[in-house]
Amino acid sequence: MTAWTREAIEALGPTTDVPTTAAIVEVNSDTIYAAIRRGEWELTRVLRIGRKIKIPTRDLIALLYAPESVPQATPSVPSPCQQGEYSQVTGGAPHASCGCTPDVSAVIRPLRGS
Repeated sequence: MTAWTREAIEALGPTTDVPTTAAIVEVNSDTIYAAIRRGEWELTRVLRIGRKIKIPTRDLIALLYAPESVPQATPSVPSPCQQGEYSQVTGGAPHASCGCTPDVSAVIRPLRGS
């Protein structure tokens, strides 16, 4: 059993075959061939070249060596109670999503940057 490091996978070149992919992910190659045949192999892209099947090594590297922690982007949508602050026209009707009623009634605000 070979220890597959990132450098070892990169040294394989742009693509590799199914038996090597099976060794990297530590499963039987017949399992991978069967999953590809059934259309159930979703871990990487599958490149069919005639009768040959190739697996992009970049996909294997992304699968095995994904970034440890990816910071989650904060949503750009305001919370329900901040709706009046960001809308151009604020009315006195309650907001549909939170039920709060803005203090200012029917104020027209200029667009930002104008």
